[in-house]
Amino acid sequence: MSFVDPFSLHVLMPDAGDILDGYRLDAVIGRGGMGTVYRATDQALEKTVALKVIAPHLADDDTFVRRFREEAKALARLDADGIVDVYTLRETEEALFFVMEHVEGPSLETVLRRRGQLEPPQALSLLRQVLTAVGHAHASGVLHRDLKPSNILIDADGQAVITDFGLAKILASDADLTATHDQLGTVAYMSPEQVKGLQNVDAASDLFAVGLLAYEVLTGRLPFDRSGSDFVVQRAIVDASFPPPSTHAPEVPPAVEQVVLDLFSKDPAARPPDARAALDRLPAPEAADEEPLLTPDAPVSPDAGFTPWQWAGLAAGTLLVLMGTYAGVRATLGLPVLSAAGPAPPETTRTATAPAGPSAEEQTSPPVADDAGLSSREEEGSPAEASPPADASPGDEALSDEPPPSADASSEDSPPPAASSDGTSKTASSAASAPDDEPSPSSEPATGAVTVRSDPGGATVRLNERPIGRTPLTIGDLEPGTYRLLLDRDDHRAREATVSVAGADTTVVSPTLLPRPAVVRLGARPDGEVRIDGASRSPTADGLVVDSLSPGSHTVVFTSALGRWEMEVTLDPGETYERTIDFTERVESAVTARAPDGTPLPNATVTVDDDTVGYTPQRLTLRVGERTVRVAKEGHAPTERTVRVEPGMDTPLVFELAPEPD
Repeated sequence: MSFVDPFSLHVLMPDAGDILDGYRLDAVIGRGGMGTVYRATDQALEKTVALKVIAPHLADDDTFVRRFREEAKALARLDADGIVDVYTLRETEEALFFVMEHVEGPSLETVLRRRGQLEPPQALSLLRQVLTAVGHAHASGVLHRDLKPSNILIDADGQAVITDFGLAKILASDADLTATHDQLGTVAYMSPEQVKGLQNVDAASDLFAVGLLAYEVLTGRLPFDRSGSDFVVQRAIVDASFPPPSTHAPEVPPAVEQVVLDLFSKDPAARPPDARAALDRLPAPEAADEEPLLTPDAPVSPDAGFTPWQWAGLAAGTLLVLMGTYAGVRATLGLPVLSAAGPAPPETTRTATAPAGPSAEEQTSPPVADDAGLSSREEEGSPAEASPPADASPGDEALSDEPPPSADASSEDSPPPAASSDGTSKTASSAASAPDDEPSPSSEPATGAVTVRSDPGGATVRLNERPIGRTPLTIGDLEPGTYRLLLDRDDHRAREATVSVAGADTTVVSPTLLPRPAVVRLGARPDGEVRIDGASRSPTADGLVVDSLSPGSHTVVFTSALGRWEMEVTLDPGETYERTIDFTERVESAVTARAPDGTPLPNATVTVDDDTVGYTPQRLTLRVGERTVRVAKEGHAPTERTVRVEPGMDTPLVFELAPEPD
């Protein structure tokens, strides 16, 4: 029995297999802050594209939708080889989305993680490509404002393609919309002026990020320690002196090093005036010395994540293929096979990190990226696209962060390896026979089972879209293969996953279901600030703060020039809570004073927020909010307290004044 938790938690979006305005959603390829990215097919043109769909719970946020539209417009302005193409923006009853170019290839982040620093010729080639693309964007009036390795893809020709203009600021755009962008960006690649929250962030900020990118590809690290808190990283960006790249990589050419140092100068004015100027300062390219980052036929190098034992297995597998015993060795060793001489045949593109599947013809779809870019990409080392098993629904995906290794082929009747939580794979005992042991023609693969539990229990379970029952339950008599599970429970977020069944094995999944978030819509009149649990929240275009919060108690503070209001709000899962405090509203309330024995004390002075407003007894007109009311009378000790003045309040305010001692 194996215990795994392959679930990827997310609010449900359109499913793979759905049709959106003529586009068939083939697979989820990433999720980001704005929404979900799908690999899709334009059914009219039979063309593979990428769709970015806005998250449903954000669709009611007018400012967010405006930003989404601006993102599409920004990308559509750009027409360059190094920038992902945007084809169209669509708004339908089902979703708001835009259609863009499908780019196959790993992100620069993946390349650096697996290979480490690049050789100077490769790094210089990459730097030229990025500067050229960024320069084109700036000339078109678009700032990226979030350049980082995960937003740069390497296509099949080894060329860099910039994506994810989700934080792009349109020069001369609407000021209100621009204001919502000012604090956006990834901390480790922010410029000093972004960290300081300055309003005049311009193209120089992108050049600073390019300088950090160049430093990272040349040395394999950033010029500061990014393992600390955001505050520590921000302080380093603003105040720390960065060591030259040659400190970590002596082979960096001095001329290239100087350009990098210029790019991440703390003073924006000291950076190159534009991307073109930075390009001109780089050494002239030499064909013999400068090379693309990747080539379509380049094998994965040993430092890309393969162990010596895996490489030994690959070599042995290749030799045994020539000897005609390939399938038996695969079943016995359970090792991935990748040709070091070039790519596999186009119909079965393989990598050594492909997830386990029932056979060579039943590969699973790519895993969902944690920090998705805006365009489709087949990550280096991620599984290739192929047909799902007959009993699986379209768009089945392996959702674990590190897919388990899979062999390249299996014997006809051998059960597939089962996925496990540690990212490894295993085969059923029946698959461990010697290479020359032929199974009986009448033998059938053993059936397996999946036990599904949840916390809390009682979640509805669907297997390949078919209702099965409620947790806890065991689904038995399952043929080896890949299945899609969906768990849903009232007031909790749905969870979905792909699980593999192998032989007679029983796979146990036991996810925790998180409560659905509550949505709040809060405002102050006249315009003021809203803080939730101590953090200031930016309002939308209509002046309201719209946010998703976890169920439970939260402290909300409204402030404006006319007053302050603090309250505790208890939210239920899935609840929508709305509250606007109008500090211009006034309430009448009677104010009286009395002695400890109850004797009325007339003519006591009443002060509200340091302003004398009258004498007791008196009906006062008070603004809504928290007011400091003080009542004083000669010969008595004054009394002061904070009063919450609420709309419709009719409770008299009674103050007790004790006589002063003689």
